[in-house]
Amino acid sequence: MFFQTGAAALPQGIVRDEVRRALMDPEPSDAAGEAARRMQLLGSGDQRLTTAITTALKTPSVPERAADQQAQTTAAALGSAAPPQFYWMRAVASIVLFAALAGMGFWADATSHPTSAAAFFGFAGAVFGVVTALLATEKAQS
Repeated sequence: MFFQTGAAALPQGIVRDEVRRALMDPEPSDAAGEAARRMQLLGSGDQRLTTAITTALKTPSVPERAADQQAQTTAAALGSAAPPQFYWMRAVASIVLFAALAGMGFWADATSHPTSAAAFFGFAGAVFGVVTALLATEKAQS
């Protein structure tokens, strides 16, 4: 809910071979279409690899040694998993909800309103507990 896990690490051997092949092949008229076709053959939809293959296809043919070096560099860069992304707006919304419920509890208690202050404080505590638990489990998984 609060964290978007990053893309998984890609197998370096496959990335290296595909980028090397794309660097060695002559430049196609539609690099993006060719990259999509290659990704379909691989059975992958990873946007990072599609971008790397498209870039390699747009590069004029390079010598085999340079292609090996560039493919190895690209594979190493794509081999690590992307860090998780934190959704700030969801966290702010949960804090605002907690503050609103706690504020309503204080208001009901201070004005001796017939609405039960204990109910609002209970809801605020539940929101706080759920948010804390979600943050802890999501962070542990990432």
